Amino acid sequence: MRTRRHALSAVLFGLAAMTACAAPSELPTLAEASRRLDSDAGDLLGAAELRLSAVRRADDDTCVPGQTRHFFQAETDAEDAPAGLLRRLRAMGYAEVVDDLDLRDEAHRVSVLRDPLTRVTFELTVLSGDRPGVQVVGKTICYATG
Repeated sequence: MRTRRHALSAVLFGLAAMTACAAPSELPTLAEASRRLDSDAGDLLGAAELRLSAVRRADDDTCVPGQTRHFFQAETDAEDAPAGLLRRLRAMGYAEVVDDLDLRDEAHRVSVLRDPLTRVTFELTVLSGDRPGVQVVGKTICYATG
């Protein structure tokens, strides 16, 4: 009886693993991911307490040749902006994907959050020193052009 229970568990686990690997993960198009990025960036810009100012919003070709991505860049000098940004992005469905301790140095603290469905990523870099503040960069993954 005990062997049968373990065998059944092993079979169910194997089927679940094969289904997860075989299930196609549909990526959104660049246009769909860009709309999500622009919408979420707009929500962040609209939050008065964050005092974000848009610096740049465009498509760029910093990917490998033949690929492009959409990005957004803003900054703020609001003291409580890091906590507010993290809270808002988590509420929008973003999850932290990088441990800050891996990226931290004396002058910067970094948080990276990603939406699991669209793979849109926001990087929050807390700057200290002469010009303290937070730099926010949102971007899509790289997509083939054409």
